[in-house]
Amino acid sequence: MSTRIQSIDIFRGLTILTMVFVNDLAGVSNLPGWMKHALDDSNSMTFVDVVFPAFLFIVGMSIPLALQRRRTRGASTAALWSHVLIRFAGLLVLGIFMVNIGRLNPDLTGMDRHVWSTLFFLGAIAAWAQPPELSGKKRTAWRLVRIAGFVLIAGLAIIYRSGDAVSPGWMQTQWWGILGLIGWAYLVCSAAFLLLGANIPALTAMLALSVCLYIGDKAGALTFLGPVNNVLWIGGHIGGHVSIATAGMIAGLLFDPSTSVPTARGKVCWLTGMAVTLACAGYLLSPLHGISKNLATPTWSLYSAAICCLVFLVLYWIADLRRRGSIFDFAEPAGANPLLAYLLPDIFYGILAIVGIGHLWGSIGSGIPGIARSLVFSLVIVWLTGRLTRLGLRLKL
Repeated sequence: MSTRIQSIDIFRGLTILTMVFVNDLAGVSNLPGWMKHALDDSNSMTFVDVVFPAFLFIVGMSIPLALQRRRTRGASTAALWSHVLIRFAGLLVLGIFMVNIGRLNPDLTGMDRHVWSTLFFLGAIAAWAQPPELSGKKRTAWRLVRIAGFVLIAGLAIIYRSGDAVSPGWMQTQWWGILGLIGWAYLVCSAAFLLLGANIPALTAMLALSVCLYIGDKAGALTFLGPVNNVLWIGGHIGGHVSIATAGMIAGLLFDPSTSVPTARGKVCWLTGMAVTLACAGYLLSPLHGISKNLATPTWSLYSAAICCLVFLVLYWIADLRRRGSIFDFAEPAGANPLLAYLLPDIFYGILAIVGIGHLWGSIGSGIPGIARSLVFSLVIVWLTGRLTRLGLRLKL
């Protein structure tokens, strides 16, 4: 890219900020319905149900731009595949560890759940910290910190036990966790881009195929996959989630240097047309499986992608066309260092529980005071992310 698209960074920052907000909001009671996840059988969705899709959408947008940038710098195809697989593995590790925290048996593990989880998050920060420009002993010390982080994570994995004394267990993939689900979508979409290139018609066909995967899975067409279905939900984890990330890839390709839509007017028309088409497709498919985030139905996926297109379009118009992006500066740290912003809240919760004052946080977890708590908390996390980033702590998978 010859120039950086500010709206992409803003979209990423606002998505992370909102995710921190709604994650903390999950512990608040007496909320209006639109501030909670819609029930599975309600055939509806709220703004909370669009936060995870927005994460998938921005991941999709970033894939072609990031891989093309690496290719421009001379990376070989093998190097690109290696980068994708390593990043995928990192996301899976983070997701699996996080989704298993609640299953940990302190007695069998020999460690309190909150101590174990806090050590894991600190280990993850150390392991995936991107070293600044250092030399000599400082660079060696930084590498030792990263190695220590991976060793700590490995040690925590070894001692982890779930279940009970009669039937102890270990970690399970379960539903892979948020980061794990993002990892699967990232792998599939990155592989598609490396194989298909900046081919919008082919990626559009892939989006349609993703929707068909869900429909076919629900109809029993994928039973031949056998044990795979017990580990990975092809219809939802690949079909539903990948369709959102693929829509993001198509939107991202509008800003690739080789795009066939070079004008701002053309991009606005494309994004508008995408949003309308996705919304219409979602409506037409709604009688099949309805709207449900947890069930990753096609209508939820397509509606979410349409909303993301419109939100990004507004941000593009404000930041890149009107040059008023400075009004979103408060969210910039989360966009610049998203993984750190995502992990910091869990460290905070863990420390509160370890020192025995977690109940104080919960005491302001109802109604308007709880909403205010979550809003202030999310802004403080973004501010702290900015401070740590300026000190040289930046996470990169």
